[in-house]
Amino acid sequence: MSFPPPRDLAPAEKTIASRRPPEGGAAVRGSYDTVAESYAELIGRGMEPEAVWERGVLGVFAESLAPGGTVGDLGCGTGRVAGYLRGLGVSVVGVDLSPGMLRVAARDHREVAFAAGDMTRLPLASGVLAGALAWYSTVHSSDDDVAAMAGEFARVLTPGGVLCVAFKVGPDGSKPAAWLQHAYGHTVRLPVYRRPVDDLCALLARHGLAETARVVRQPEDREPTPQGFLLLRRAA
Repeated sequence: MSFPPPRDLAPAEKTIASRRPPEGGAAVRGSYDTVAESYAELIGRGMEPEAVWERGVLGVFAESLAPGGTVGDLGCGTGRVAGYLRGLGVSVVGVDLSPGMLRVAARDHREVAFAAGDMTRLPLASGVLAGALAWYSTVHSSDDDVAAMAGEFARVLTPGGVLCVAFKVGPDGSKPAAWLQHAYGHTVRLPVYRRPVDDLCALLARHGLAETARVVRQPEDREPTPQGFLLLRRAA
């Protein structure tokens, strides 16, 4: 499948809210502000060469989009996945809570538009996205917050729009499976949630997001727990 050339985003697609970070999520925002530069140095600007499953999922996601549609990379971090999608010919806007991560993203991926925002109240107009991507961006959030995010994913997607979620798989998502205390050379304090695939699908389905495919990658050396990838569609 070939993609049309990227187009400029309309003002309503970029943001309908203040570009200042919201008040919620101070611990997560502060941790990622602290590690932003180190994260970019250690992880790199693009998708790792060995991330075959990840690239495969993103390729299917990109080919599932309506032609000419825009994707929101929600919780985009340093923009490496947004940049990868842009390289596939997809128009992308990235949203993240951390100003530090957004500064790195804007520096390293000038071809992508970025906006500050909380995933529980996205700074995007309703129905403007052909696709939404939550690439490991729910892993620090409680079930209640993920439910709020699911409502926002459904709101910003056009009818028939596609959602892609990457997450950590585990037996119980009702509480953190671990606390991340040190990352990328810095002290942080971040809860890490690992969710059952069926539970996450059921949560998303309550907001009109129906599963179309799932992949679970079993643990390997660089990632000691199973990783889940979901594709879903918003009801037409």
